[in-house]
Parts: sequence; structure tokens; C-alpha cells
Amino acid sequence: MNLYEVLLGIDRAAQDTKRRVAMQVREADPLSAAIAAEELVDGTLTDPVEYSHAMSVRPVRRPAPAVNALPLAA
Repeated sequence: MNLYEVLLGIDRAAQDTKRRVAMQVREADPLSAAIAAEELVDGTLTDPVEYSHAMSVRPVRRPAPAVNALPLAA
């Protein structure tokens, strides 16, 4: 499983509302991440004519592992 950041747009009856939601989703591939994010956001919308659509999906890079610092000789 990989971590993806999905940017979603919210439309109302095929008109862009200019609202955007960014969320991180853990899925196997970008398409699955987009679908999962859309389902999560659609579940929170109260207006029945509003829906979300994925605008971009990108993998989230994990930070490099920390390296143990060793004291330098004086």
C-alpha cells in the first residue's frame, strides 16, 4: 500500500463550485486512491446534486530515514 495525496473538486449539478479538498489516502495504486477519496468526500456532502471528482493524484514521498549522528573527534 502506498500513500497518495488526492486533490478533489466539488461540483454542483455539473457546475464548478471552486471548492477543493485535499486528502491523503493509502491505496495500492493511484486510480484506487482517487476512487476511495471520491467516495469519502461524497459521503460528507449534504446537497444531493453535489459530487466530487479527483483532479490530481500524486504519491506522497516519505522522509528519508534519520541518520544517527556520530560525534566528531576534537
